[in-house]
Amino acid sequence: TDQYEELEVLSLINIGLTTLKGFPAYPKLRSLEISDNKLTGDLEYLKCCPNIASLKICNNRIADLAALEPLKDLQTLNSLDLIECPISDGASYRADVFKAVPRLTFLDGIDKEGNAEPESDEDFEFDDEGSELGSEDEDSNGDEDEDGEDEEDSEGDEEEGPAAKRVKLENGDEANGEEKEEEEEKRKK
Repeated sequence: TDQYEELEVLSLINIGLTTLKGFPAYPKLRSLEISDNKLTGDLEYLKCCPNIASLKICNNRIADLAALEPLKDLQTLNSLDLIECPISDGASYRADVFKAVPRLTFLDGIDKEGNAEPESDEDFEFDDEGSELGSEDEDSNGDEDEDGEDEEDSEGDEEEGPAAKRVKLENGDEANGEEKEEEEEKRKK
């Protein structure tokens, strides 16, 4: 639908898909993950998404090269994952797939020469607040400031101004969130 025409990344993992018939056109879709379903083919229905660069079909029922034939028409497809599909059990599986889909650079995360695929933007993990995990500088509510020191552990550094997370206690004193929780615990006892 028009509502999702800007969609670039879509994950439909383990939702019981048995066909891609009727798959909607997403002209800007770059990455599609349809792993852990029951697909045997129907990849021709992905032609309406001409910009797919990464396609993960792991653990489906893709059993032969004929099922992959429609992927030749995806001009930007360079990474395909078929791990745990019956086709991946064949002795010449990798050579056959690279031959059947000549534009591919990576199959199951590895190129023809055996080099691993670099991590893509879609694979970054995010914490509960939407910040990337493992980044150099932690977010502003977090643990590290620009010079790499823990803000929470810095003694004598008190935040002031509108960004400060301070609250008035019932006795009129100010405290941060932790102190307020401690105060409320004491009051309950």
